[in-house]
Amino acid sequence: MPYPVPTYKQYASNAVFAVQISLWALLFLGDAIFEALKVPKPEIVTSAQGNRMMSFMGVWLVGNMVSAQLLNTGAFEIQHGDQLVWSSLEMQRLPNMADLVQAFATTGVEFLQKTEV
Repeated sequence: MPYPVPTYKQYASNAVFAVQISLWALLFLGDAIFEALKVPKPEIVTSAQGNRMMSFMGVWLVGNMVSAQLLNTGAFEIQHGDQLVWSSLEMQRLPNMADLVQAFATTGVEFLQKTEV
């Protein structure tokens, strides 16, 4: 079953991506951009350009974490045949092993117990 992300979260994720691209442009093209605009380059841009690779990775990492969080629906479902075994949307949490064993038992699935050798 599809669980669509709300439209406002999709737009917010797209905005995060646009901010990432803008920051990368400032990082790599900042000198030319500020020179063309005839404004002084901010100190934060100069500082970020001092270590471009780390700044690039920081923007990438933080932007992707925010975007992923925005697009997360929390949908985690397990089905056995046509029968729903577990739904994190209904239970409002992820299952633990005991939850799974009990849920599968209701569908007729039994797990073997570990034996000592």
